[in-house]
Amino acid sequence: MTAWLITPTHGEPQSSIVVQPGRYGPYYHLRLGLTAADIDFAGSDRRARDGGQFELRLRPERFPVPAPRCRGTLILRMPWTAPDTPDAAAKIAAKERLLERLLALAQAPEDVVAVVLELNPYVEVVSRAPLRLRLTQCNVFFRQAAGGYVDRTGPA
Repeated sequence: MTAWLITPTHGEPQSSIVVQPGRYGPYYHLRLGLTAADIDFAGSDRRARDGGQFELRLRPERFPVPAPRCRGTLILRMPWTAPDTPDAAAKIAAKERLLERLLALAQAPEDVVAVVLELNPYVEVVSRAPLRLRLTQCNVFFRQAAGGYVDRTGPA
């Protein structure tokens, strides 16, 4: 496991990328402190859908990984949890609570909510030393394993 610190460019909290070896290649996990300035609340979901799924729209100019092909907002998606997943109700409730905390940033612009994102599969390596990445699409995902949001980097 390798950790990289990304220097903020717009006054946002620092973020870090952890490179985790995976079965088919490296996984890039981003720990990111989200603030109200990062989120386009007008374009974001106000409540979670079936399975705890929701989307937030992020301002690409405030995202620490460039997304040169994106003309609008970045879509940050919380993946769906199947109802037959062990502890599905608790995992879905945790996702709903996270969405509530993120939406509350609109009323508290000085607050920060730390989240962990999975940059795969829409990421490519621009440089390995120093590590520089870029998104190939306008999508990123909250990190998830076994149907639940994973709020840490490193092995799930």
